[in-house]
Amino acid sequence: MQSWAGIYHLPQTMFDKAIVIVTPWFGRFAGGAESLAQGMAREFNRRGVKTIVLTTCSSSPFESWWEDHYEPGTSLVKGTEVRRFATNRSKFGYLAGIKKIQKGVNLTLTEQTEYFRDSINSRDLIAAVAPLLNEGHEIVALPYFYGLTHSLLQCYPGEISLIPCFHDEAQFHWPLTSELLRNAKYVFYNSPEEKEMTIRTHGAAVGRRVVEGVVTGVGVELHTSDQHDSSVPDLPTHYFVYAGRKEKGKNVPQLCEWFTGYAAASDNDTKLLFIGGGDERLVPRNDHFLDLGFVSETAKLKIMSGARAMLNLSENESFSIVLMEAWLAGVPVVVSATSPVMKGHVQRSNGGLYVANQDEFAAALQLLENDELMRKRLALQGQAYVSNNFTFDRVLARYFDCFADGTRLGVAV
Repeated sequence: MQSWAGIYHLPQTMFDKAIVIVTPWFGRFAGGAESLAQGMAREFNRRGVKTIVLTTCSSSPFESWWEDHYEPGTSLVKGTEVRRFATNRSKFGYLAGIKKIQKGVNLTLTEQTEYFRDSINSRDLIAAVAPLLNEGHEIVALPYFYGLTHSLLQCYPGEISLIPCFHDEAQFHWPLTSELLRNAKYVFYNSPEEKEMTIRTHGAAVGRRVVEGVVTGVGVELHTSDQHDSSVPDLPTHYFVYAGRKEKGKNVPQLCEWFTGYAAASDNDTKLLFIGGGDERLVPRNDHFLDLGFVSETAKLKIMSGARAMLNLSENESFSIVLMEAWLAGVPVVVSATSPVMKGHVQRSNGGLYVANQDEFAAALQLLENDELMRKRLALQGQAYVSNNFTFDRVLARYFDCFADGTRLGVAV
């Protein structure tokens, strides 16, 4: 396996095709898959490999998926060429499916098909892919969860690569997800645990395609040169931090419940700080918590680096960028033992602690509060893990080797 370590620019003559990334949203919104797409596009371009993004005119998953918030056309987003296409208007199948999923009702195969068809989608975008394939460009779609990805790979079977970003949820187990994997040119996984889960669930139906998929990981580097206000409010002397979206799906209510119990039993004034967007109503309004909302990248680094640890009890992750950012910021992490991906990262790195219940959570926080040497040792081990596995040079080399050589390579990280 070649490494790009130490190589900053890659001559275009080494790879005469463009890499085309297809994703439902690109620009303002930056969830996990979107951050992955933005990082890939930016860093491939910086290394001399022309990279284009195809996306819809929808703004973010938190606004209507069936309305155009941008004008169709081509623009530059932070130096990346972005081509936007009108979204489909049909939404009945998706909304009907969501109602059944929320009630725990299994969808028929027809209902699953209608669910993905009427999820965020774009006929115009799918049609625009044909000439790019004819020109020989490499096309990668992500994530699996939305109709655009399914429609694209169904239209061009065997010609589009997939970064699924799988979570263990109802849609992951559907037969249509097996079909998606069968239609993929290459499958790129974010973690060994994601690959293992995929083989267990879809290996028998799909075969070698999932077994030979490449574990690339996700490139993570801290950026502090953003132009936004980087001022940081007065911070507590002792605090832990949660970074990311405040959502029930991220187990934020349980995190708040467990921290409330820990704080009530402690004889200090340690707080839990939240940075990022999402549902602010999930954060209790008392002296144990402080919600700072969105902050600049520079401010995020300052806040994270001053924490006792980064806390995250989310159970469904395909990688967890925020875990890597915490280690790069120089702090250990506390994660849920029921999250295979994050527990796997902690076990491989020895960069933090994983907890299975509230008592273990409280014990972990108390240990990290009182043992500065342990905090530093865990943080340094986490930093080394990220530096050895998830720099953009190393991660993009795993994609590039596959594209340039036309072979499927299994990579364990």
